[in-house]
Amino acid sequence: MEADRDRWDERWSASGVEPDRAVPVAPDIVDAHPELLEQLPTDGTALDLACGIGAQSLWMAARGLTVSALDVSPVAVDLTARSAAQHGLTVNAAVWDTDEGLPADLRGLAMIVCQRYRASDLYLDFMQRLRPDGVLILTVLSAVGLDGAAGPFHAPPGELSDAYRSAAAEGTIEVLVDEERDGQASIVVRRTHD
Repeated sequence: MEADRDRWDERWSASGVEPDRAVPVAPDIVDAHPELLEQLPTDGTALDLACGIGAQSLWMAARGLTVSALDVSPVAVDLTARSAAQHGLTVNAAVWDTDEGLPADLRGLAMIVCQRYRASDLYLDFMQRLRPDGVLILTVLSAVGLDGAAGPFHAPPGELSDAYRSAAAEGTIEVLVDEERDGQASIVVRRTHD
């Protein structure tokens, strides 16, 4: 955890990002598929995992969700909390290492957003943490369509599709979007029942 925390603290400290410059931003896959907006919850509790400076946290809070934002970097968590305050939004930002899994109290979630953070050991847990009608928006770096060599943080082809195939076949989830190109893979799933 320390190495990850130090690396991200250094990155966010060096970025020069100021809280008043962070704005609510929808995940890229939602911008690419605006029809998704009407299918996304506007009430309940949400999780922004690996929140960075909190752009998606702010977006979910502005939509009416009660947001928990988690990141390994205390610098990122501070920026997220300060950004939320600047925008008059409530975001519960906290330092969390996913080596511990997810916090036990985060269940029955209306939405989970995890952008460009690959935690393949949590893929099924994400789905189980959703309430019926809850939505997961997950984007990871991918080896597919990458301009250059894939690194250790790039998912192999089909990783997200494969992770949710069984649950989709069983009818536990509905896949709303599944795309993989240009060095990233995104999947949006809705939980249909417990």
